[in-house]
Amino acid sequence: MPSLIQSPRFLLSHCLSPLPPNARAAFCGRLSHRSAAAALSSDAQTIASNQSSSYAPLPSPPSSEILSMRESLLSRRRTAAEIADEYLDRLRRTEPQIRSFLHVSETVMREAEEVDRLVESGAELGPLAGVLIGVKDNICTVDMPSTGGSRILEGYRPAFDATAVRRLKEAGAIVIGKTNLDEFGMGSTTEGSGFQVTANPWDVSRVPGGSSGGSAAAVSARQCAVSLGSDTGGSVRQPASFCGVVGLKPTYGRISRFGLMSYASSLDVIGCFGSSVTDAAIILNAVAGHDRFDATSSMHEVPDYASCLISIDQFDSKPLKGLRIGMITETMGNGVDMGVVSSIKAAALHLEELGAVLTEVSLPSFSLGLPAYYILASSEASSNLSRYDGVRYGNQVAADELISLYGDSRANGFGPEVKMRILMGTYALSAGYYEAYYKRAQQVRTLVRKSFKDALEKNNILISPAAPSPAFRIGEKVNDPLAMYAGDIMTVNVNLAGVPALVVPCGFVEGGIAGLPVGLQMIGTSFSEMEFPRKVPTLVELCLQTAISNLRYIGDVGEVDLYLLKDILPHCNIDQLTHIENSTQGRDLSPVTDALWKRFYEQQFGVESANTVIKRMKQKKVVFKWRQLFEAKTKEREEAQNKMGEKLKQRYAEAQAKKQSCQIQICSKIPPSAGKRSYWGGGGPSSMSNAKGNLMKKAKLEYLNSHEVKVHALMRRNASQRNSLSQPSLPCSTRQNNFLQSNSASSSKNGKPVARK
Repeated sequence: MPSLIQSPRFLLSHCLSPLPPNARAAFCGRLSHRSAAAALSSDAQTIASNQSSSYAPLPSPPSSEILSMRESLLSRRRTAAEIADEYLDRLRRTEPQIRSFLHVSETVMREAEEVDRLVESGAELGPLAGVLIGVKDNICTVDMPSTGGSRILEGYRPAFDATAVRRLKEAGAIVIGKTNLDEFGMGSTTEGSGFQVTANPWDVSRVPGGSSGGSAAAVSARQCAVSLGSDTGGSVRQPASFCGVVGLKPTYGRISRFGLMSYASSLDVIGCFGSSVTDAAIILNAVAGHDRFDATSSMHEVPDYASCLISIDQFDSKPLKGLRIGMITETMGNGVDMGVVSSIKAAALHLEELGAVLTEVSLPSFSLGLPAYYILASSEASSNLSRYDGVRYGNQVAADELISLYGDSRANGFGPEVKMRILMGTYALSAGYYEAYYKRAQQVRTLVRKSFKDALEKNNILISPAAPSPAFRIGEKVNDPLAMYAGDIMTVNVNLAGVPALVVPCGFVEGGIAGLPVGLQMIGTSFSEMEFPRKVPTLVELCLQTAISNLRYIGDVGEVDLYLLKDILPHCNIDQLTHIENSTQGRDLSPVTDALWKRFYEQQFGVESANTVIKRMKQKKVVFKWRQLFEAKTKEREEAQNKMGEKLKQRYAEAQAKKQSCQIQICSKIPPSAGKRSYWGGGGPSSMSNAKGNLMKKAKLEYLNSHEVKVHALMRRNASQRNSLSQPSLPCSTRQNNFLQSNSASSSKNGKPVARK
């Protein structure tokens, strides 16, 4: 009998009919545009529309469950109590088959009613007000048991909340319960739990993945809106792929580990599940940040993740143009299910259609990550789990001697998988084997980190399957631990490198009643969950970069929410900002854009000029928009530059005319060629200084052949001819004697002859 909650988000509310082959083929690899990381989602409306008409399909889920709840509360269409009752009712109906929760809170309705009272009083609500959240049972909660999925901590109630849980509660969230997991996070199927085995909502005969299988199954079955998990080697991403939900593993140190039961301290991170990337971003925004109780938590500033998300549905062109995506070659070879490979390649093809540039990337150290991970994780686990001895922590077994008390308490409390990993870690850390195993594993970890760094310098993101196969049947690999360990090969390298990764549904493969989901894993640089370094796109922030680089293709910018524009506009240039304001339809964006125009004014004309404008406006008691001031100042500067240019052109023309006139005058003093020697007193130009001679030669060569000079010389010749005709002719000897006398007079000073040089 099929599960009542099998794939409830995508298919039918109760009984399910098989997916038609043509529908599966049409949908497999087909991607929606809701995911910010690569605009990927799998709402599977195509599947629902192809179901038998005898069943009433569920309405397609909203892009964000959290935002939908908040809008319902603020509009008074629904109350928090009604929403909580709906989730609890569904949990009661589906839990006998799914078994995703180890404990359900008894205070859910009371907390929901408190939220309703805040709504009625008009008080400000937190960003997660009324949102029901599941928490993995290895994350401490003060008002509920926290067992880590182990019998050794059965009934344990911490005296404090984990930092992540405390921040969720401060944001108004309601913890609906604690979800199942593999004991202390050691496992990939949730079959290693000390209490129960969780089933996959898509096919209750299959595993949901692990170790956070309970959290993933709860979100997939809509038993809660979102949930927290932990990721040591893929414990968030692999269950997200198996259950068809979004799973985010942040950068190591992005979220405080205080209150998380340690498995491998250098690898553990708290992650989150959601039905959309928006939900995952909102949860990350609530829990991320430095914590004084965790020395490994990062001091990096936490941006507002959720406000940067924009649906790619708003674009009608190629929004991922220029994005460089690297497909890891080692993840598409032998040992990977062909259906998974087909879905990943179909997703990659869709990204290319959206404008991305796809290349194949080889990571030579990729295959070395799996053995290195299990050596490091087991070694750290053997140290961390030593505290559970029945004295400091854990249920105690009565014994006559202390050694027997330790041994019996741990033997009865730990499961077989935990015992095996403790033994493996103790062996790797023992004298004589430390350098052979643990030290070499650390060296491999360095190689893995370097290979990811090199690959991400050439590509914006890397993609790969989240798991080599879809969800397999319960009990299929219980007796083959090596095969189960090999299933982590796609995810463990990310933990070794400490970089973030996001998994989104990208298609389906054959199996089960309605097909089995496949997840696409996207890997980015450290702290790139939403931080925008302005050089490369980030995992959850790709749509923001898409909006900035493709503003010309937005249809009606005026329809974009104002709080989204606040994050887009600071990254725009003047042309893009002008385009946004001009493309609005009767909407005034000056509350957002005025500060940006002021910034542009200060950049172009200086801060002193801006302060002067402000001072003058205060004196005149008038207020102008900074865009008007910017445009007026720009126009004034352009006019001043044009006037200055005209003046310079006029001065240049006058200088050229004056220079030409001077040169013409110089050239006009040069007699015709026939009389040169007589004019220069017999010696010619060679008797002058070289500089003067060169000047005269250059002037003659440049201007003697010009039209003005020729005309001027012709006029002088004509005038001299008229003068010679009008004067009485003198004897030739007289003219010659006068010339010789004047010449000889010029050749002496004070009656003394001067030697010619």
